[in-house]
Amino acid sequence: MKKLRVIQVGTAPMVHSAHAAIALRGLPETFQLEGIVEENPEFRCRAAENSAFAGLPFLTWEEALRRRPDAFVIETDEHQLVANAIRSLEAGFPTYMDKPGSEDQAQFRKMCRLAAEKKLVLSLGYMFRHNPAVLHALELKKAGKLGEIFSVEAQMSGCNDAGYHRTLPRFRGGMMYYLGCHMIDMIVHFCGFPEEVIPLNARTLSRGVDCVDFGFCAYRYAHGVSFVKTCASEVNGVNRRSIVINGTNGTFEIRPIEVPRGDGYDDTFARVTLENSHPFSDGSTALTFPPHRRYDGLFLNFARYVRKEAENPYTPEYEEKLHDLILRSCRPRA
Repeated sequence: MKKLRVIQVGTAPMVHSAHAAIALRGLPETFQLEGIVEENPEFRCRAAENSAFAGLPFLTWEEALRRRPDAFVIETDEHQLVANAIRSLEAGFPTYMDKPGSEDQAQFRKMCRLAAEKKLVLSLGYMFRHNPAVLHALELKKAGKLGEIFSVEAQMSGCNDAGYHRTLPRFRGGMMYYLGCHMIDMIVHFCGFPEEVIPLNARTLSRGVDCVDFGFCAYRYAHGVSFVKTCASEVNGVNRRSIVINGTNGTFEIRPIEVPRGDGYDDTFARVTLENSHPFSDGSTALTFPPHRRYDGLFLNFARYVRKEAENPYTPEYEEKLHDLILRSCRPRA
């Protein structure tokens, strides 16, 4: 099968640009990464010393467009993601873009509607959409084994790292925008879009930095309430990242969502409880999943969409509606 020729735009150090390049180069039967567009001189110098980009030519946007690749992969600084994705789409190319996109609602809507009008693939980098435990939980939900889902408890915190606090003041939405977006997407997967959004975002003033480093938002549904929590100041918060799906017939708990093995692969741990006849005992069953590489599912499915071997279930309309919900969730506490 012919490889997809792709060009990556961006090497921003605080996003997953290096991880994206490594993942693309780690799928040589599917992708040929032909070069990197990096317009920031500081980022370009830094990238030149990063093994993830070794041997790849640095291109201007104009040079990249002249090469007529099969697709563009957008991995710029967060505030430049959507502008570059729009540039790719306007030129007629299928586009993969890191999440969550611009804090500018109108700009994000323009991107989604452009993709829809041109019938171009637009795929966003929400990696938990391809997490093996999440996929298994969705199968149980579809089969009705969890019953009616009435609540999802989703947490994705940082590790009390100074780097987060240096970065967060750049984002009006703070941690709910930066990491909470992943968990909002998961809640929609299992519960749909909510009837009411109740943001309770706050500032701990940890390290004396004034930023929205504590994100919390509740989502009210006709038959329950779900929530997202994300904090940059939580010691050991990374190891408490979890998704708990509560249904009338069962509970599915993913904790931790991913554990790096040190070899490029992640482990995921989950427990499921179905029809527990002894409510005061632990009736859960541990589940094991094959190790997975975080970005492989994202990029392999992107390739299928570009080749028209599969249809992207995440339509531009869905991404637009999800982004609107993320921005509503980022609002300050009332």
